Amino acid sequence: MSFESAALTRLWRYRGEADASLENLRESEECARRFSERLFGGLEYVASLGREAGFEIEAGRSGRSLTLRVAAGGSEAAEASFAFVSGAAAESDEDLMHEELSRYSLDPSGYSGRILGWTEAAGEEPCQIFSVYRDGIWKTKGLFVAKARGKTDDSDEILNGFCLRILGRVVDLAALTGGAGRKWAEGSYTRRDLEEGRAFPTRPRFPR
Repeated sequence: MSFESAALTRLWRYRGEADASLENLRESEECARRFSERLFGGLEYVASLGREAGFEIEAGRSGRSLTLRVAAGGSEAAEASFAFVSGAAAESDEDLMHEELSRYSLDPSGYSGRILGWTEAAGEEPCQIFSVYRDGIWKTKGLFVAKARGKTDDSDEILNGFCLRILGRVVDLAALTGGAGRKWAEGSYTRRDLEEGRAFPTRPRFPR
């Protein structure tokens, strides 16, 4: 076989592998996008139930994101935002990895798309991460839900129950429930601070 024939044979194999890998990436991203729509719909649904229960709850969408704003009984409002992010990649977080893979086996079936969650109380970095795989498996870890997994085609009842857990944790941040809320922070507080009406410094408290 000539060099040219051998080279073309190898390049066609490379092309097939590249096409398959890119298709896996696209499918993982699309699966995450579809799941984000179901997740956001579930959060909107439980938010409406929360309003019926007397909470002040807003659930607003903007593009690929959704923000929950919750207040309870005159408490300071707490916010949580979730967003689908573009792209997919081989998952390297052991807690979020597909059950059939390990950190030493990141083949294309390990590609996942992501949905992230934030709250000001936890700082700038994402406090909740969802990894969604092309076969419909999703896994998450973070502040609102420590660890969970499911299938993107789980029933509405199951998904809404999961969304209720998330909403409950946002309520925890808005009020002193569930071991969450605020605690006294270190630092000085002078008589002048008191006379000038400054609040004593506190910071978010998250149960472990």
